[in-house]
Amino acid sequence: MRRLEVRELGSAEFEAWDALVADSAQGTVFHSSDWLVENALLLDQTLILLGCYAGEELNGGCPLYLSRPYRLLHVASSKAVSTPYGGVVISDIGEAKQRTKEMHTRRIIAAILEHITRQGFDYVDLVNAPGLEDIRAFTQQGWNPAVYYTYVLPTHTDLLKTASKDVRQNVRKARRQGISSAGKFDPDVFWNLLVRTFAKQGKEPPVSERHLRGMLGLIKEKGIGEMRVASMPSGEVAAAEVTLWDAKMAHSLFAAASPEHLSTGAATLLCYDNVNSLNEQNHRMLNLMAGNIPHLSAFISGFNPRLVPYYGAEYPRFRYRILKRLKDGMYPDNYAR
Repeated sequence: MRRLEVRELGSAEFEAWDALVADSAQGTVFHSSDWLVENALLLDQTLILLGCYAGEELNGGCPLYLSRPYRLLHVASSKAVSTPYGGVVISDIGEAKQRTKEMHTRRIIAAILEHITRQGFDYVDLVNAPGLEDIRAFTQQGWNPAVYYTYVLPTHTDLLKTASKDVRQNVRKARRQGISSAGKFDPDVFWNLLVRTFAKQGKEPPVSERHLRGMLGLIKEKGIGEMRVASMPSGEVAAAEVTLWDAKMAHSLFAAASPEHLSTGAATLLCYDNVNSLNEQNHRMLNLMAGNIPHLSAFISGFNPRLVPYYGAEYPRFRYRILKRLKDGMYPDNYAR
C-alpha cells in the first residue's frame, strides 16, 4: 500500500483537481477550481486546495477558505457565501468490495485531517457534500460531527400529480392570473428583487452586489447554469431563481420573490417551470437546498422531494472555545466566527 502525501496544490494542478472532482461521488460544481477561485476572490478570502497523493496519483482532496475573524483567529472552512458545502472528495475505485472502499475512504480522509490539524488552525469547519455518506473517519480523529439536510427532486416527476395540494393550487392560481416564466439572465433584475425581498424582513441581503454579479458572471461565462424569472402580465418581475449544475445534478443557488406578489403563486409556478425546464435539458435531479431553514423547508417540501442528509465536522481548538464562550456571553445570538 503506497504512502499518502497531502500538500497544497498549485494552479498547474487544477486540471487534475477538476478531473478528480468530476470522477468523485462527492464532487460538485462547488468543488470546481473555477468556482472556488472566483468565490474566494470576491470574498477577499484565501483559498487553498489540499491534494492527497499516492505517488503521482491524486486520490483525494479538500478545498479550504481561510479567514481571520477579529484578526485573532485563524479559521478554515469548506463553506462560504455561494458555497453551501464542499469538503473532501475521494477518488472512485470502481466495483471494489465494501471493505476495500471503506479503507480507501478512511485512509484518504485521515491523511487530509492529520495535515489540516498540523496547520494550527484555531477552528476548522468542514461541511461535506451529500455524496459523502460516512464520516466515521472524522469522529475517529476527534472531530465533532454535525448533520444537515437538503431536498433532492427527480426532474422527470409529474408535479401536478405528486406535489401537495397547495403546490398544485398555486401553480393553477398563477396561470389564471397570466403569470408566466422564462429564462432571463439579468443581474440587475435579480439584485433589485433580492434587496426588496430582504428589506421586507428588515435585513440586508446575504450576499453583496459585487459578489452576486461576479458569481452570476461566472455562471454565464462557463455555461454552468441559468436564471429564470416569473413575470406578471404587466411585465413586472414577481420572482427569480438561479440554478447551476454539474454532471450529477442541478442545484438551486439563489432565489428571491417580490414581497408584493407573494400571494400570487408566482414563486411556486417558477419552481414548477424550472423543474420541467431542467428535465428538458436532461438534468435528471435537482438539489432544492433549503432543508435547514424552517420556512423554506415548508415551501420546498410541498414539491414532494426526497430529504437527504449531509454531514459536517468541526475541529475547535482551546483558544477558539474560550473566545466563543466570551462572545456568546456578550452577544448570545452571535458566534465568534
